[in-house]
Amino acid sequence: MGMGKGIWTKYQGPIFILIASLCFSTTGTTQALSPEGATPQVIGGMRLLLGFIALFIWCSLTRRLPKISTWPKAVTLISALGILAYQMFFFAAAKATGVAVSAVVACGFIPISTGILGIIFLKERPSTLWYITTFIAIGGLVMLSFSPDMQANPIGLVLACLGATGYAFYSVFGKKVVANNDPAAVIMVLFAIGAVLVSPVFFMFPIDWIFTPGGIIVALHLGLIATALGYTTFMAGLKTTPASTCATINLSEALMAACWGVFLVGEQLNTIHITGMALIFGAVTALTLKSK
Repeated sequence: MGMGKGIWTKYQGPIFILIASLCFSTTGTTQALSPEGATPQVIGGMRLLLGFIALFIWCSLTRRLPKISTWPKAVTLISALGILAYQMFFFAAAKATGVAVSAVVACGFIPISTGILGIIFLKERPSTLWYITTFIAIGGLVMLSFSPDMQANPIGLVLACLGATGYAFYSVFGKKVVANNDPAAVIMVLFAIGAVLVSPVFFMFPIDWIFTPGGIIVALHLGLIATALGYTTFMAGLKTTPASTCATINLSEALMAACWGVFLVGEQLNTIHITGMALIFGAVTALTLKSK
């Protein structure tokens, strides 16, 4: 029992990040199975709204609602704006250069930008192993996402990098907020701010698909599992693990997403894709086992 508790204490941060990555990895496949008429903008807004509602109920039942008077408002706002910027810039990048390219660039740049911001704002000093495993994992990400038809638009690449930087601000300043607050309460507050800011999308794009049987299933899964549970466990991991390490371990999302695509959608993988998956798995495993 004591040994098991010691292992959990040592690895709970990375384990929480891996659980979050598993939740996040279902997003792409679920969106692919969404009813006709579903748009990325409405899906993004719906995730924030349902995530907030779910966490508000949870925090109310477990008496974890935050005290606004003592809440760190400035860093919370920066973190919320960061995740909102990620959504906006990523959607713009996907429109400019395609989903595949923008996803590779954004996901690959997140660990880099998080590492830089972590050094500046958190005084973190990434280890040599972090640099090595991050380089390997990004290489694996590129291989996993490789397609001869991929074409890069310079504007789209810049937008994807800006989106990744927004996510880095969310992680780094979110770590400041969660240091003295409950992870579920932190995410609830961030989702509340985000839901208010993106609410216009519900009036700009069709939402009738949400009220179909398939739409309800998609909405509940994305709102509860991929968003509420995913972001809460990510924030829990972020509380005890360096932001840069979290960002690199979170690249396992691409590996898990590829598995969902193969098993549920019937996607085909070639030797390059499988090699990329192996590189990501090896890099994330090495970094996880060496995390403290």
